[in-house]
Amino acid sequence: MPRYFFNYRANGVLEKDPEGSELPSDEAAIREAKLGAREVASQKVRSGEPIRSECFELTGADGVVIKTIPLRSVVLVEAEDA
Repeated sequence: MPRYFFNYRANGVLEKDPEGSELPSDEAAIREAKLGAREVASQKVRSGEPIRSECFELTGADGVVIKTIPLRSVVLVEAEDA
């Protein structure tokens, strides 16, 4: 099974996932990255922190970025009717 790394970028700093996870496909890894992004976004909302440009950078074992998942992309905000 391929190994994927869920690196986190915030304020221009990349925190690398040192272990990664074995998953069956890119699609499964993207789903996991989105779940992780939702969890981090929800923690930020609960603590009153803004969500800015933070994102997960999903890479394969070769270090090539497969997908970038901005935290903002996993938060659904519905405007109230005025």
